Amino acid sequence: MSEQREKNPIQPRKPEASERFTNQIMSQFQAEAGSPVQFTAYERALAQHLFLKVDSCLKEFEKKRRESGKESQAPFIWQNVNMRKLALDAVHRIQLGLDALIPAHIYPIPYFNGKEKLYDIDLRVGYRVELYFRRVSAVEMPQDVRLELVYSSDEFSPMMKSHDNNVEDYTFKIVNPFNRGNIIGGFAYISYKDPQKNKLVLVSEADFKKSCQAAKSQDFWSKYPAEMRYKTLVHRAMSHLPIDPKKVNAPAFAAVESDSVEAEIDRNANGEAIVVEDFEERQEQMDNPEAPQGGPEAVQDAPREPDF
Repeated sequence: MSEQREKNPIQPRKPEASERFTNQIMSQFQAEAGSPVQFTAYERALAQHLFLKVDSCLKEFEKKRRESGKESQAPFIWQNVNMRKLALDAVHRIQLGLDALIPAHIYPIPYFNGKEKLYDIDLRVGYRVELYFRRVSAVEMPQDVRLELVYSSDEFSPMMKSHDNNVEDYTFKIVNPFNRGNIIGGFAYISYKDPQKNKLVLVSEADFKKSCQAAKSQDFWSKYPAEMRYKTLVHRAMSHLPIDPKKVNAPAFAAVESDSVEAEIDRNANGEAIVVEDFEERQEQMDNPEAPQGGPEAVQDAPREPDF
């Protein structure tokens, strides 16, 4: 029996790709940020879920690339992913407890980075999840946050705080629910246990247009005007919910908050977007079939197995 064992020694189990991904982002984060990170068992599970989500995204885009016959375009494979950026972004989202396999938590969006000649994976956080974290992590958690778009046939009257009105409030009536007309603005109403702290946030159509003009592409604004306006309204509401650093991993939260702005600036300067947006109301992927050209030399039968 012992001779048989010597002839056929037990081979150690090779870690799964998701396990190797988890180990790499931990070591890469330490190299980039200068501070070690140790995941709990739960955080390791979140890291493996994130790997599965990103891997699925890459396979989907690679399939579309091949079907479109764009042989000169960089393949959507792990070897062409900017792992330095992905490691930093991944750790921050894992530390916030975001689960990529839960709908509306994380949407991976690949962008070709012209400077790095690699694909940056933008780990976009769903705006409803952002609002949830803002609420539960606020210095004072509001009882409710109501968000409404206002159409031309609606009746909306704000009641702002004044010397004879201690509580901000409003009246809102949908007169014609099936033919409301055009969007003319929106509002967010943040309510607290103490009504005197209630906050009414107004966003005009002019404000929405400014957000549209600031976007690199107006494609989604023209195709999904209501969804994009609602998303803008959510972000305006969140800006009125200051964060209590004692309730959340402050560095991770700050990094995720700043990513949306910094990533947009970086993409405008260095990269081309493969636009893939997910709106939670639709629970479906809306993608732009046009992908960026160039980058690493395309290999028609490039391996999918990651190197890590």
